[in-house]
Amino acid sequence: MPTQLIRPSHAQRLEIRCNAGDAIVANLAVHVVFFFERRLDTGALAYAFAQALSKLPIFAGRMAADGRRMRIRCEGQGVPFTTVSSDRTLCDAVRSTSQDSGLWLVDPINGATARWGLGPVCKVRVTHLADDATAIGLSWHHAVGDMSTLMVLMNGWAAAAAAEPLAEPLIVEDRAAYLDAHLPADGASVPGLRFLSISEFARSALYLAKDAAKQRTLSVYFGEDEIARMRDSYGHRRWLSANDVVCAHVCEALMNADPAVDRRTLAIAVNTRKRCGLHPMLVGNIITTLNTDLRRAEAPSSTAERIRQNVDRFAAEHCDMRINQRVLDAAGAWRAARCVSTAFNPARWNPFVTNLSGFGVYRLQFEGAFTRYCTLLLKTPVAGLGALVEGADGRGLVFQISLPPKEFEVAASASAREHLHRFRSADDNIPSLHRRVHA
Repeated sequence: MPTQLIRPSHAQRLEIRCNAGDAIVANLAVHVVFFFERRLDTGALAYAFAQALSKLPIFAGRMAADGRRMRIRCEGQGVPFTTVSSDRTLCDAVRSTSQDSGLWLVDPINGATARWGLGPVCKVRVTHLADDATAIGLSWHHAVGDMSTLMVLMNGWAAAAAAEPLAEPLIVEDRAAYLDAHLPADGASVPGLRFLSISEFARSALYLAKDAAKQRTLSVYFGEDEIARMRDSYGHRRWLSANDVVCAHVCEALMNADPAVDRRTLAIAVNTRKRCGLHPMLVGNIITTLNTDLRRAEAPSSTAERIRQNVDRFAAEHCDMRINQRVLDAAGAWRAARCVSTAFNPARWNPFVTNLSGFGVYRLQFEGAFTRYCTLLLKTPVAGLGALVEGADGRGLVFQISLPPKEFEVAASASAREHLHRFRSADDNIPSLHRRVHA
């Protein structure tokens, strides 16, 4: 398993002051895998990656504590870059990502230790598969950046590999100050973060020690025709996006998975750049959550409408990044270390969904091969964390969510899946990869 430390081809010295959103995800690592139907040249990939890091040295940096504010110091420390071979095929590898065993495709960073500067904030693993396919797995600390930031890195990597010019990202050294100066004047009047009590903190620590490893990942593929019928059925009163209807549709099943719970809170991550007119190449964790109540027995069409209404009013009523920063700045260091989203409840998990579609992952190209499939690996210590990702070749959507064992067994049962796929037809055009993986 050869591992090399890839440093930016042109070293820069930067020190990034993190914002309130980064504090909420202070211990969270993110794992994403890109699959290509070609055996990619590892040497060429490593050389191009060093060039991409020269534009985004933050991925090669290290974190540091500074009172209530985290910092990321970029001094060319480097990214561990590992190359391995596997006797598994592309289909085997993709199937493993939907069956809780896909971590062999990444070198996971430790979010908690990386937070204190005790390890890298990003690692890369390139896996050559048995059928000459290649998997590129990245694990990075969420405070470094969100999916939009990762795609700036990936697009720069692909451009460098093709000897094309690299786009110039916008890196600001004080994220909180930049957002305060550039966000619209309106926004939320109530913060979207809170601080765990001592008892909640202890309960969360106990869950991490005893039950977090027992969580299972529910993965459900919805084809394009299936989603179109869903939108027609749920959106007869107003326009609804695919994200609106799929989230509402799955959340109905999640509410049915535990009859003892009548209400939960659906938290959807919103890309603030797009909704608030910020620079599209702004680097960082520039997202916040939009909360929508889930009620037992409510029709998914009604839930989808409320999601859409909240999204449409996000900039004027729900963007809480500015007020979150004020609350965090007023907190002491010990309270700041217990900062969580208001959707987080140690006594009752809530679904927290990130929409990773629409970022152009299927336009990525290395050596003439476009991305065949891209997925998030939901190996997180918090139940309810989920993602909506595009299906193979960019067709359809895959909904993934990490659940406790009891809720997973109910939601993954044959009857529950039949209900989830009540809009599917036998004639639907489903990509062959999903027919094999989700059969």
